[in-house]
Amino acid sequence: MNDNEFTFQNLFGEHTKEDGTKFTISQIEIPIIQRDYAQGRQNVAVKRVRERFLDNIHNSIKEHRHLTLDFVYGEVGAKGKFTPLDGQQRLTTLFLLHWYAAKKEDISDAECHFLGNFSYYTRPSSADFCNKLTAFKPSFAGLVSNEIKDQPWFQYQWSNDPTISGMLVMIDAIHERFKDVSGLWQALVVEKLVSFNFLDINDMGLTDDLYIKMNSRGKPLTAFEHFKAEFESLVEKVDPEIANEFSHKFDLDWADLLFPYRGENNIVDDEFMRYFFFVSDLLCYQQDMPLEKDEFILAKTLYGPGNPKAVDNLRFLKNAFDCWCGFDIAGFFGRHFSNNQYQSGKTKIFQDDPDIFKQCCDNYGAYADSVNRNRKFPLNMTLLLYAVMVYRQNEQAIPENDFQRRIRIVRNLIWNSRNEIRADAQRMTALLAETRDIILTGAIPEKGAYNQKQREEERAKLDWLAQNPQHEDELFHLEDHPLLYGCIAAVGLDHPDNFPKFRSLFNNCDWKLISRALLTIGDYSQRLDWRWQLGTKNDSTWRDLFQREGFENTKATLNGLLDKLSVIDNDSLEGIIDAFLDDAATPKTWRYYFVKYPIMLSDTYGMYYSYDDGPYHTLKMNTSERLSGRHWNVFTLALHDTLEQKFGLGEYGDRLHLSENIELQYYNDKITIFKTDEEGNEISRHEYPIEQDENGYDTKDRICQGIEIVKQIIPK
Repeated sequence: MNDNEFTFQNLFGEHTKEDGTKFTISQIEIPIIQRDYAQGRQNVAVKRVRERFLDNIHNSIKEHRHLTLDFVYGEVGAKGKFTPLDGQQRLTTLFLLHWYAAKKEDISDAECHFLGNFSYYTRPSSADFCNKLTAFKPSFAGLVSNEIKDQPWFQYQWSNDPTISGMLVMIDAIHERFKDVSGLWQALVVEKLVSFNFLDINDMGLTDDLYIKMNSRGKPLTAFEHFKAEFESLVEKVDPEIANEFSHKFDLDWADLLFPYRGENNIVDDEFMRYFFFVSDLLCYQQDMPLEKDEFILAKTLYGPGNPKAVDNLRFLKNAFDCWCGFDIAGFFGRHFSNNQYQSGKTKIFQDDPDIFKQCCDNYGAYADSVNRNRKFPLNMTLLLYAVMVYRQNEQAIPENDFQRRIRIVRNLIWNSRNEIRADAQRMTALLAETRDIILTGAIPEKGAYNQKQREEERAKLDWLAQNPQHEDELFHLEDHPLLYGCIAAVGLDHPDNFPKFRSLFNNCDWKLISRALLTIGDYSQRLDWRWQLGTKNDSTWRDLFQREGFENTKATLNGLLDKLSVIDNDSLEGIIDAFLDDAATPKTWRYYFVKYPIMLSDTYGMYYSYDDGPYHTLKMNTSERLSGRHWNVFTLALHDTLEQKFGLGEYGDRLHLSENIELQYYNDKITIFKTDEEGNEISRHEYPIEQDENGYDTKDRICQGIEIVKQIIPK
């Protein structure tokens, strides 16, 4: 053991510092500012921590292997009283373990007298319990806790003290784990197999900030200290030299790395584990291994001696952490990425904070909700952070300008491969490999794991920019538009003059006006199986229309409108719409009605269903995929709106109720009036044909015809 390494037993006594001065620890007292003893709590998380901690000690003793626990910090005060500031939980458990070994093996009072020098000051009851416990010897015939509680000195109200109840739980757990272990006292006190590092803060000129930093891995109930001990034990069996290096990095380099990302509780354990899982999941994907949520099993599987790739995996893990050390991480992401605004020379990632390393440390492995299981750090961010990590590890070989172009390509591929990015090992392995190759070489493969259309677009952009470098900034500005997410196929490379026009149109104009103006140019709708879609006030519908495959009509219509616009504002769109409607030559197709009667345009998903009897028999859906939800016949809806809603209209494709027993409904080539009795049974119907030309287009506005019919049936 080194000079700062102690066992629980030899911490008591006189010690010599490096400068030759001496100090004595005669008593350990848990101060009132500390929380209660927590490792004996009965919830699942603590039970797991408790079992792991005891397992580590048990295995080290059984294998006669030295185990070093984490640091214990505190202040040595007057008369040798040591007040721990970090390490309370470990010290309490070691106290109970030594008490158990002493009583079970009949160790003399002289040998175990130091146990009486450990106490709690958090509550008088806790201090009294420690004193009584030290003098008590159980029979170990059954549950030790029951035997303790049966003693006359055990006060009933002590059961309400969380420290005492936690100690009783731990004593039972120790008995269960060590009841068959012989020579426990010998292993702990003589062989000194279990130790910890000790630091007296009086020797460190400790500032508040330094104390917070030292204590930043001391989260209550964290499994980190147990994980670290087990992990280092695994690595020791693989390569002792690597184990020593990892031990140093855990306590210094990586603690410094993550310190700026600590939470409000000033600890970094959770942040470390989240990034550890991120890196380990990358290895699992690359090696076709199932993801593992238990960090202990994961460590053993990936980095333990049973894995023939353990050394390579450890190097991968080390490099994944080291590439961020001593580096301005936030500054790097701020230099290369923008949030929700376009910035020349940066790649937009469509979120407020461009520091995705921080997001990984904050959110990796967590879900936004338990129902939909939406990842807080989704797979697209996993791929993007991996791309940056590859660059950081190969920065000397990749010029910064090349990285900026390559990361934009990767961003475009990621954001436009929603169907290709899936959490299965085979798919993610291919995606990670393709990402790495693009960052390292800049070459985009003809075939790969990302979306084929987007890959072709990215290759075309590279060729096009080689011939048209003057349009680079406008192209990147267009890519970063929130409706495109890197896919500019709806505008196309053959219309560079429309790059800024597109941005101006969708940034400054009313989207319902845009939809109506587009319909004056052509049919920009897209069919999805049995339904079809138009743009709405929701950005998701436009994004689908511009990014979905099969948007040739959308592209032609969009560029037709952009070519037509010289001034881009709502007045210009209104002028195009008015000219379309005022032109006597404009055929009264379904598009004419959607332009003239805005009520037909959806405010939600933009989905419609048309019956087989023609384009005029159309339902406006209020859901994205089902007709069972609210829906309306678009022409009945427009008539109802034009009549200023004087008559009743239901929400499930219902007819227009003109009176208690008269109803109206539109069909493709007719308007039908229904008469019903008092019980709603149909008595008669009368059909009014809608005149149509040889192309099947209306020759008269069917909404105006409907108004005339209503006036005849329901006079003022």
